[in-house]
Amino acid sequence: MTPLPKIRTITVDTLTGIQNEIYMQEQKKATHDKWKDYGQGIWKFISYLKNAGFHIILILGDPGTGKSSGMRTLHPKTNVWFNADNKYAVWKGGKNEYGTTAKPIAPYHIVPKTYQDIIKNIEDLGKKGAFEEERFAILTGHIEDYKSGNANKQRLKVLGNLATKMQLEGRLETVLYSEVIKEAGETRYVLTTENSGFNTARSPMDLFDSIIDNDYQFVIDKLLSY
Repeated sequence: MTPLPKIRTITVDTLTGIQNEIYMQEQKKATHDKWKDYGQGIWKFISYLKNAGFHIILILGDPGTGKSSGMRTLHPKTNVWFNADNKYAVWKGGKNEYGTTAKPIAPYHIVPKTYQDIIKNIEDLGKKGAFEEERFAILTGHIEDYKSGNANKQRLKVLGNLATKMQLEGRLETVLYSEVIKEAGETRYVLTTENSGFNTARSPMDLFDSIIDNDYQFVIDKLLSY
């Protein structure tokens, strides 16, 4: 029997979905503190992933700009999809690779409710030696517009003022923005890799062109070669 390939990546899709789920669960409790800052959970989750040996890639964008479909190019059975948004794979062949939300294909498709659900799954896989030594965590999230002086800027959308002030993107080396552009009447899904002066995009110097195709395997391969 041919052994399965080891897992190179996990994709958490989306951080926004995890935040919203936790917030709505807490809202049901009588002891809920309305001033609690849920966004701090992202900071702690990123710290856990770093300590677990993951290189982190943050993909930010509006809904429908290709954050999930970027997984379509990842090599089969080398990615675990933590489907926090509880949605179907949106690319051709995705159902065969990951199953559905009702019948996810284990261990490659998990529908988590909390960061702890993800951490437990990672630890279980780690005990089985399922991960590559060089491993990546692709975290996707929605963006929010905010005012800085007279300029309109964009950043990761978080719940709570404290997490906003923490400048979460500043802890990471690779932050890409998903966008949709029109070229000669055709729609192209892309990632921007450089800071525009009005967002939090960043990547290793001279590694990527300023605009690249929305292709997560390409991103992983370039980072492995860096």
